Amino acid sequence: MAQVFNKIYVDVRTKNDDIITAVQNDSNSRFLDVFLFDGSTPINLTGHEVRIYCRKPESGGEVFNDGEITEPTNGRCQFPLTDQTLAKVGYVEAQIVIYYQNVQVLQSQPFNINVVESLISSGSVESSNEYGALVVLYQNLYEAHDLMTTMTQNQGNKGEISTERNIETFWQALEYVAKYMDTDLRNLLNQVLSDANVQGVIDRLGNTADTGVTTVFGKLNNMGVKSIQRGITSLSYSSSPMTITISNIDKSKAVVLLDGGTYISANSGIASPNAYLQSITNSSITIALSNVSVGSNNATNSGSVSWQVIEFN
Repeated sequence: MAQVFNKIYVDVRTKNDDIITAVQNDSNSRFLDVFLFDGSTPINLTGHEVRIYCRKPESGGEVFNDGEITEPTNGRCQFPLTDQTLAKVGYVEAQIVIYYQNVQVLQSQPFNINVVESLISSGSVESSNEYGALVVLYQNLYEAHDLMTTMTQNQGNKGEISTERNIETFWQALEYVAKYMDTDLRNLLNQVLSDANVQGVIDRLGNTADTGVTTVFGKLNNMGVKSIQRGITSLSYSSSPMTITISNIDKSKAVVLLDGGTYISANSGIASPNAYLQSITNSSITIALSNVSVGSNNATNSGSVSWQVIEFN
């Protein structure tokens, strides 16, 4: 699409006598390419917005539209000359307005746009007011209202705790949490840390003779273990079963733990029989190897078996 950019240098300090010429009823094809200066220094438009205000001849109405900042540090911005800007033949007075956070901060000196009559009669655009910038502003306000409504709905209503503490707003709730973390919680943590010394940990562990419930060893001792006897013995098929003598216990209050076994190699393969408890008395335990058939000509090797007898109170 054919487009024409009319370049103009605007010094906000002095009146601009340059005249921009455009043709009536041109549509979406003519743009002002504006460079804004303060004397010889480009105006830095970073973080700003720009708008153009136009007053058409013969009481033809007003135009107030947004522009686009193209080179912020060079003070460069562009404005479309809309149908309504070019609807009335004659001199259109124009002025650039700079905004920061939607607050007007600076206006340029007025300059003229000469709208000449088109020789092609294709139906003139009726001249009227055009407030594109206000339409955008209204749209932003509508979106902000919609966002605030959504935020309010998502926050919901205050609960029982907020009611008890007279918390009415979101910021009151944040203030309450911040105060709790800054005072109550900090004091509690400081108290815990001050008690967490090495001697305190040792006292909490206790010693092996403790019988109470205030130390770790005391609680372990109260679990009811009376005695533990343990040993390791060599066991093979030739020595199985084997009886091991132990100190007197009450076998009704004891358990036996076995771990290990042996292996047998033969012409037809290898097997690993496990050790098991065959019998227990108050003064002995008898352990044996499980029966495993591996064929003839067995060559038996002994293995180690670990045993424990635990008696409870």
